[in-house]
Amino acid sequence: MRMENAITLPDASSAFSALASTMRDELKRHCYRMMGGVQDAEDCVQETLLRGWREFASLREEAAGRSWLYSIATRVCLDAQRSRRRRQTLFGPSLDEIEPGAEPWIEPWPGGVAPSDPQRRQDIRLAFVSLLHGLSPRARAMLLLHDGVGMTAAEAAAALGISVPAARSALQRARTALPPQDVAAREEAPIEAYVEAWNAGDVDALIGLLHRDIIMTMPPWHRTFIGRDEVARFMTGVWPRYSGFRAMAVIANGQPAAAVYTRRDDGPYLPHSLHVLAGGGQVGEIVLYAPPLGPNLFAFFGLPPTA
Repeated sequence: MRMENAITLPDASSAFSALASTMRDELKRHCYRMMGGVQDAEDCVQETLLRGWREFASLREEAAGRSWLYSIATRVCLDAQRSRRRRQTLFGPSLDEIEPGAEPWIEPWPGGVAPSDPQRRQDIRLAFVSLLHGLSPRARAMLLLHDGVGMTAAEAAAALGISVPAARSALQRARTALPPQDVAAREEAPIEAYVEAWNAGDVDALIGLLHRDIIMTMPPWHRTFIGRDEVARFMTGVWPRYSGFRAMAVIANGQPAAAVYTRRDDGPYLPHSLHVLAGGGQVGEIVLYAPPLGPNLFAFFGLPPTA
């Protein structure tokens, strides 16, 4: 006598399609937090849905589909990270993965998360995602599954294939390493004035928007400028290299950001850099994604190739 699966094939097809459609966006955010890159996250979501499709008919409780897909997605990300480490050990890092001689960097995420989204409990701001990537992959996975998805320690342990004591230990290490994250609404950096200063070619107006203790970093390069004076010296040194600027406001990682185009002589305005801002009233932090990353990042954000 033939045994029937818990979910018959026609039912499985429609049920999985509905589940995948509902969860695709939140799975991509989860994979982004795990991987630190937008394209890596998309690749992991595709692999997650492929594995899920193959296995869905054997799922005993359809109501458990959300946690089940998160478990698959987390294992896919861990597999991808192990594969990347093995490849780097054998062949060395590629330029699209890592700055020469440095550790991997976090790509910006186009857009944000709606305040009503339950995923708001796990922020996607650059600072938070960067802190996540200071954790071991297992500790990062444990934190996201437990505090973000809402799994119990036992459920997260089963998803990761580790013991419950090991899971609790990883969770404790993750919580100790990360400071509390305040994701409540706050005064945002003055993005409109920042964009206007670039468009007007007014470096003095731009510097006037900066907090005296501003920090500016430039991934993937190890360039860090601390304080308004250091940033001002950099800006005034770079400004004369170009004959014009165009900027537009966008959202990156739920934060205000500026996409800056530049031109030389009478040439076209081409993508130059993406500036993610933080601070209230004044700009307290700039994460400036510098050349040669501009054009690729602009494409991720759906921005035009010229301005």
